[in-house]
Amino acid sequence: MAGLEEGGGSRTRRALAVASAVAIAVLLAGCGVRWETEPPVFPSPDAVTLERDALAQAEADVADAAAREGAAADPVVAGAAAAAEAHLDVLGGVYVAYPSASPSPEPEPTVSPAPLPTLAETIGAARRTAAGVAETTADADLAFLARSIDLEWALRELWAERKSEEEQREAEAAADAAAATASPEPTPTREGEPADDSPSEATPVWFPLADGTIDIDAGFAPGAGEGVAPTGLSDDVLTELAIAEDQARFAYETLAAQEFGPRREDALDRAALHEERSDAFAVFLEEDPRTPLYQLRDVDLLDPEARRALERTLETDLALRYAAQLDSAAPVDAAWLLNAAFDAYARAVRTDGFAAGDLPTLPGVLVTASDEARVPEPSSTTEASTVSPTQS
Repeated sequence: MAGLEEGGGSRTRRALAVASAVAIAVLLAGCGVRWETEPPVFPSPDAVTLERDALAQAEADVADAAAREGAAADPVVAGAAAAAEAHLDVLGGVYVAYPSASPSPEPEPTVSPAPLPTLAETIGAARRTAAGVAETTADADLAFLARSIDLEWALRELWAERKSEEEQREAEAAADAAAATASPEPTPTREGEPADDSPSEATPVWFPLADGTIDIDAGFAPGAGEGVAPTGLSDDVLTELAIAEDQARFAYETLAAQEFGPRREDALDRAALHEERSDAFAVFLEEDPRTPLYQLRDVDLLDPEARRALERTLETDLALRYAAQLDSAAPVDAAWLLNAAFDAYARAVRTDGFAAGDLPTLPGVLVTASDEARVPEPSSTTEASTVSPTQS
């Protein structure tokens, strides 16, 4: 009997233990605790996501600054608000981890908020962010997009500078005209002649880096650096660029025959510049693809406006070719491609008839419908527009 009582007590104690464990499990289940599963692991953004989001946030800051300044923004940088929104759209917007989370508490009334950055300051910050992302990211597509954004902001800043200079010259001309009216012997001037201190329009314009410097060592074409590959571009691309630059050389020589004075000298200088760059590409090829003669189609060379339009198209076509090659560009090529694209765009900007609406959005990344009708594909060396030189 003692044995039975002892066995019955053991069973009773075991039953009580099981019942207690079940009760505890039920209570814990009610509290949301699950011992049978691992705690959830929330995904964390990788390095590329963080880089993309940092660039998107910088563009959002530009859009906010442009909205604050309103109509006053365009004289600073034309189309800044639309450009920032386009960049944000391509980047996918600013990442928000918990959109439904409550907003951050407002600062204490006794604390004076920091002054909001100006549009120029936010654009500078966006350019620095873009340059840093392009330099460090492991994602080739993001690097291409960052360089395109940096290039576009640099061009919009250049446009703003040119407009400011133009307005200043107009004001000075008006003042000179007023003084000449009151003067018995006004000083004669020749129309179209640049001021003595004006740089030649043919002078190359270097891509301004985000820190305000320029990369002179990179030049405007690939070079044979010691111990490194001279270029990562294929022979097909080198052939395309050699021909395109040679066509530009021929077109400027043709334009020079229709010009006089400073415009003629400027066209000849620009022709020599394009010839030098064409030679720099051709030297990497086993056979020279260029021809001594090309033809210009549908261009009225006797019309000054048509000649200016030809210049703008020549330079814009070249700029788009260079900007497109920034896609997956090797580090050895990125700097000179930026220089070459910026210089060609800058020449177009400085040409009579260029308007703010002609500024590119994400150069090399986005091509507008009008550009598609005008610009040959990067891989083509025979297709040409109606205002571009073609092989004869």
